[in-house]
Amino acid sequence: MADKLHFSAADHLQFHMKWGYEWKMPPDWRFERVNRYPFFWLVTDGTMHVIYDQHPYTLGPGSLFSAEAYLPLQVQGTNERPIAFLSIGYEADLLGASLSSWLQLPTHHVISHSAGLQQIWRSLIHQFDSQLDLEEGSDEILEHLRMLSLQYAWLRQLLSRVPMQPTTASSRKDSRVDEACRYIEAHLHEELSTATIAASVHLSPNYLRTLFQQDLHLSPVDYVRHRRLRKAQEMLLSGSAPVSAIGEQAGYADPAEFSRIFKKQFHLSPQQYRQKWNSADLGER
Repeated sequence: MADKLHFSAADHLQFHMKWGYEWKMPPDWRFERVNRYPFFWLVTDGTMHVIYDQHPYTLGPGSLFSAEAYLPLQVQGTNERPIAFLSIGYEADLLGASLSSWLQLPTHHVISHSAGLQQIWRSLIHQFDSQLDLEEGSDEILEHLRMLSLQYAWLRQLLSRVPMQPTTASSRKDSRVDEACRYIEAHLHEELSTATIAASVHLSPNYLRTLFQQDLHLSPVDYVRHRRLRKAQEMLLSGSAPVSAIGEQAGYADPAEFSRIFKKQFHLSPQQYRQKWNSADLGER
């Protein structure tokens, strides 16, 4: 009998832990930051109010919080009791998509019984800290393999506790939406119209609009604007390029237009956004 090989999109998962901590903060803890890496928090004690990407959340014991990179985060304790939570920052993608977006993870999900997850989370943090002190040699290789094993065991347990719906080819109503999105990503710095995008996938503009609304609940023009602003956010916080150059690379040849559109979305000019949010990660080493 011939061997049967099963290929899955998960074969392409790349996950790299960047930092991990167990935090204990005072009841009145305040925090404002944009992280360069996506992260997970698991609250073990206390309550905090969070505004993330302009949406409010209240996190209490058992709250699992999943955040993408480069999105504003504001935290305010409730003054009731100290706040304790586990955190892990990471880099991960799956077929070019971020882990959270590919799996469609909820930003906030309450886990009713989290003791097992807390235990493996603390073990992973301890292993990560131990590995930082290792010198090169055979021990480093073995400990690194142990780290990888523990890392994916933690990820498996975490994901088994949250609702998710992996994006698959069959979940798309038309694969040409994916093709159009890839075309947009490769040509963000150029002029993009619905007609241009539609021509790249051999569709009429009206039919492309219909497919985008069905799949993404956005028009092609709105999707382009979303991707350009996200690229501008990342560039503003990950380097020192002039704002005008960032706007141009994000597809806005006119600096005034870039500033106007950016401020309308984020209520700050690009320069004010950089000054306010250009800070280190919570937990970054």
